[in-house]
Amino acid sequence: MVMDSRKKTDLEAKIQFLRRVPIFGALNQDSLQRVAAIMSEKLYSRKSIVFHEGDHGDTLYIIKNGRIKIAKVAIDGREKTLTILQGGDFFGEMAIFDNLPRSATAEAIDNDVHLFAISKGDFERLINENPSIALRIMKDLTRRIRQINQQVEDLAFKDVHGRVASTLFQLLEIEEQNAGRPLTSLRMTHQDLANMVGSSRETVTRALNRLQNEGAIAISHQRIEVLDRDFLADKVF
Repeated sequence: MVMDSRKKTDLEAKIQFLRRVPIFGALNQDSLQRVAAIMSEKLYSRKSIVFHEGDHGDTLYIIKNGRIKIAKVAIDGREKTLTILQGGDFFGEMAIFDNLPRSATAEAIDNDVHLFAISKGDFERLINENPSIALRIMKDLTRRIRQINQQVEDLAFKDVHGRVASTLFQLLEIEEQNAGRPLTSLRMTHQDLANMVGSSRETVTRALNRLQNEGAIAISHQRIEVLDRDFLADKVF
């Protein structure tokens, strides 16, 4: 009886979480229960690798809490961060859809990152039963493509100062969408930001100091406070 009660409580907690995940937002109670029943939970510590680029991919992941970095890593160790995902975001879908190896590396950047995992077979059946999931995934993937397009534009046409300002503005907007409320600060190390804008940590630190001197941001330990949002927005366009 105790075990059955624990399983029921765990299932209900998963369903409550799924209600806040955008790709499952249109599902009814029965469908949410089926999704919750096929999810397994995994825990990762900071700097743990969920999967490497080139690995075989047969699992979709949904972030319960914590942050995951998706990155491309060169043979010489240089890294380009594509995006940083957090609670409610999903990843690992590309290898499921095209049956090709993982296209990037996924790494936990917080302690105690909790993920829910759904196998390829279960996820394909889920989409067949609920086509609205595929439509919502397409919407989210379109947002990510726009983000990457902006990164390409920034690399081609902006100096590091402009790329840092543009990236901070975009990250703030993404985190606000996930949180559902206005935000004024970002958790971000100088190295993580450097990996996103395609520059060295030292150069990015100088760019951040310049933005701080211009009154656009305030810098503290692994946190960047946005003081002048319009100033950053001007660097995007």
